[in-house]
Amino acid sequence: MHRSKTADSLLPQLMLEFGTEVAIISEQYRIVQDGTWWEDITATAAIWLTESSGFKTTSSGRGNGFVWISNENITIISCYLTPSDPISEFQAKLDAIEDAAHHPNRHLIIAGDFNAKAMEWGTPTTNSRGRKILDMAARLGLIVANRGSQTTFRRPGCNDTTPDITLVSEGFANQLREWKVLEDYTGSDHQYISYLMGPDKSQATTKRRGTRKWNVSKLHSGKLLASIDKNPPKYHASSPARFIVKETLDSITEACKAAMPKIKGGHPKKAVYWWTDEIQNLRQTCLRKRRRYTRARRRGRNEMEEHKEYKAAKTELKYKTIKAKKDKWEELRNDINKNPWGLGYKIVMRKLGAKQSIPELNAAAMEHIVNTLFPTHVLGRDPPEYMQETSCTTNSK
Repeated sequence: MHRSKTADSLLPQLMLEFGTEVAIISEQYRIVQDGTWWEDITATAAIWLTESSGFKTTSSGRGNGFVWISNENITIISCYLTPSDPISEFQAKLDAIEDAAHHPNRHLIIAGDFNAKAMEWGTPTTNSRGRKILDMAARLGLIVANRGSQTTFRRPGCNDTTPDITLVSEGFANQLREWKVLEDYTGSDHQYISYLMGPDKSQATTKRRGTRKWNVSKLHSGKLLASIDKNPPKYHASSPARFIVKETLDSITEACKAAMPKIKGGHPKKAVYWWTDEIQNLRQTCLRKRRRYTRARRRGRNEMEEHKEYKAAKTELKYKTIKAKKDKWEELRNDINKNPWGLGYKIVMRKLGAKQSIPELNAAAMEHIVNTLFPTHVLGRDPPEYMQETSCTTNSK
């Protein structure tokens, strides 16, 4: 994230759009203190589990430049190795990561910004740091999951490169799928990487979703049979096979329409509570202007104008994001006074992982709550004079 405040603001929205459950982060901007955040001792590597994550953490640990969490099957390690470290310090950090990675009977995913070069992950050459990483991967039985030639570091004015690596256990490599570099605007100099973890159930799901357009649970078999009897396929024994198939499918389709409703379409993409159409458009503008500026540099043209437009778009996105958050915060504060069960209540309950149902409070329930929290006491009386005197005499002694 390159310590970018804009990247920090855009990250939750990107995670919602892509359905992210586990975020492996390098150079974070801030700490998320909600019980689903782990980071290393230097605050340069982190792991963030979303509210919908199915990853049940059983153990965790951290060191200098890395942090890890484990469940019963997988250990995930997030790393950041700074390019300014001497090679001896770089090797010491790698050794510590290797020691932390020894978890019997667990698969491994090690990912992050390693600031190293190797042809195995798409750079033209391999340097000494890259060779040390490959040696560690060989000892741990890891392979490089990076695919394709897309770069992940794209700072205007610098050469594009790929310092961001994903390493995975050989036995788990077939369950790390759809590795790709996201082309969305991130607010950072790095493009984010996404992939799926776990058994491949997509084929069966896709096949089921592609053919099952009807809600079979609401099928009315009587209407189905009546429709087929009423509109049988219209073909002859001598008709071509293609015509017979088409007529049969048309008859079945009409019967399905009469006998059961269609399955509704997918849900629209979610958004963080302060997100607006204006910020969405500005994010697209930043992406478009950055591409224009990068192309101008690559073609050797005078890119000053493109750089000026890109910089202005980034600045506008940054301040519009800050303003949107501030305005929405004020709106939430005012709304809480008017509607205690509104958006503010839902956000807090979602963070706590609790149900968001609005409690039904009638007059009797309210009276019970008040009486429980503020019970009625018998009015006290001043003690008799002789008790006051005894107390005073005792205190004086």
